[in-house]
Amino acid sequence: MVESNHPTNTSVSKTDHLRRPKEPILIIEDKRENQVLLEGICKRIGVSYEVAENGQIALEMAKKKPYSLYLVDLMMPVMDGKTFIAEQKKIDPRSVFIVQTAIDQTEDIIEIMKMGVYDYLIKPLHVEIVADRLEKTLEYVYLRKMEAVLIDEESKQLKSQLEWLNYKESRRKTNEVNAELNSILNLKTTLMQGSGLGAMTTLIDSIEQMKQEEKGNYLIPKEFWDLITENQDHNKSMLQGLNQAVDTIQTHLNLKKVSSDALLSLLPELVKEFKNEMDEKELKVNLPVVKQTVTLEVDLESIKTILYEIFTNGLKYAKPKTNFDIFVTFVDGYFCISAKNNLIEDEYAKQLLHSEKKLVEPFYRIHPPVENFYHKEKFSLGLGLTMVDFLLQKHNGMFFIRNAIDHTTEIKANCVIAEIFLPIQT
Repeated sequence: MVESNHPTNTSVSKTDHLRRPKEPILIIEDKRENQVLLEGICKRIGVSYEVAENGQIALEMAKKKPYSLYLVDLMMPVMDGKTFIAEQKKIDPRSVFIVQTAIDQTEDIIEIMKMGVYDYLIKPLHVEIVADRLEKTLEYVYLRKMEAVLIDEESKQLKSQLEWLNYKESRRKTNEVNAELNSILNLKTTLMQGSGLGAMTTLIDSIEQMKQEEKGNYLIPKEFWDLITENQDHNKSMLQGLNQAVDTIQTHLNLKKVSSDALLSLLPELVKEFKNEMDEKELKVNLPVVKQTVTLEVDLESIKTILYEIFTNGLKYAKPKTNFDIFVTFVDGYFCISAKNNLIEDEYAKQLLHSEKKLVEPFYRIHPPVENFYHKEKFSLGLGLTMVDFLLQKHNGMFFIRNAIDHTTEIKANCVIAEIFLPIQT
């Protein structure tokens, strides 16, 4: 018997669906009462599912289409759960399994986990426990799928990145004057955009044309003075940012060996720090689920600065009412943290498609300044990502920012991914 169903629970938000894999769960269970229980739980949490009576039927179904995970009863006729898991792993070693068992002995549980299953459930099944385990496992499957997409994207981008690095080095050696000129022009553009010096110049010119003299004093409209005061705050912020950049460049880094867990523990702190900005844009930050720990050689204060800048840029330019996702991957001896935000579809996005690599250059901007974010920026004048690149080089690491297409959801979405690579220590 094969049954299928699609979620009808309207209480599950659209965002939750986007955080899950597209493929249905395959319930492999011979007893009808347990099938009904598991079907009800799937409907409750809003995920699609299909049902197979035994391992043999499930194996045939799995050959025809992919499933997000397999919820397997160990004791079944025709083909039991252990045999199904062994056969399915031959077909797809990356398959994810949750097993159901009535055995509650430590030794037996260890043997079950050695089969390569993700989790287990002890019978009799409890609705709340099963729902919680399914939610967590689906999140894990989604994140692992995103990890695979990122690794594939990284492989495709590697040649382009190497060509860019070679181009930068050749330009530095053969065309230093033009490089200096471009930096100056980019700085000029940044200074003249938004609030700050450009706006201050315009205000002063306007006041010069409108000013009136009375008893030896100039009269200035209140709204002009308020704008001058506001722009003065921006100018102070820019000067502080420049000072911060100089201090960062001159600071000696104290690299120490720490676990990757220590680095990842900085992420929840940053989420709290940007809570107001996230609430204002209705953004949801999703942090990584990482089971592997490695050793890194880092200066944690500098790493916090790097992550702060990644959050600043990611949240500042994120499309409202979307997710800001943080992922961890392990690529060719590097510990990689990737931050992904959805791209706002506008004219600046089109320019970004052609100029993404330049974003690590000093003073280079695509988007105009985001005024309500200036108070959160440690660096000014477009120096934030430049400092990220600089600090990662001091760690013998790398920084890349690029466009990508998110294929993990039903609706494909253009996104921007910022990646930091830190060498894993042995």
